[in-house]
Amino acid sequence: MKRHIALIVTLAILALGILPAYAAPGTVVTIEQTSYVVAHSDNYRVYYFATVQNTGAKPASINDLLFEIKDPNGDTIESTSKYKLYPEVLEAGQVGWLVISKDVKDIDSKAEIGSFGLTLTAKANDDKATHALTAAAEYIKKDEDDNEDVLRASVTNSRQENAFNITVAMAARDAQGKLLYITGDTAKDIGLAPDCALLSRSLIKDDIMDELKDAGTPVATVEAMAYTVEDLDD
Repeated sequence: MKRHIALIVTLAILALGILPAYAAPGTVVTIEQTSYVVAHSDNYRVYYFATVQNTGAKPASINDLLFEIKDPNGDTIESTSKYKLYPEVLEAGQVGWLVISKDVKDIDSKAEIGSFGLTLTAKANDDKATHALTAAAEYIKKDEDDNEDVLRASVTNSRQENAFNITVAMAARDAQGKLLYITGDTAKDIGLAPDCALLSRSLIKDDIMDELKDAGTPVATVEAMAYTVEDLDD
């Protein structure tokens, strides 16, 4: 049986309280977000995707984060501080992608979830440097390798040295440009020599894909970023 999924698009402040965070000289603020509440085993799972930007003058990373899931009365029923940020260090002015997921237990209906809250603080980060690689992505319907719809990125090492620990992230949008989905992965033991390329692919999670199909909201465009992170303390 197809799972019934509630899509909550949290573009309004009343739907999702986003509190910009400040940590001189790094400032990371949320630009846009979308979220899903899906049936998962005997419970429910919340997926939250957002684009964020370092509006400060120096590189910054997230110092502290709290994501709260609230009931219709505004009381917190679950929370998490776990997240993934692509890339983990944002240069001044750079836009990154934030992914959070959290299981919600001991509720009988998705109607018991009312809203979300995100609070984050940023910190200046000069300890790591992000080196961007050239990347482009597309949405492939019925990929020839596994007959599934996939997000596929082409990544080229445009630097003059070998690249290892490559992270590839992709963001899917609808025809109006609304954010639908973010995914990412790191290949720790696979590298690229200068001017060499690789392909990376990722399936959209089945429960989210079901909701997009039910809502008649197909993926129209896909953005990609690829990079390596250098630890400057080494």
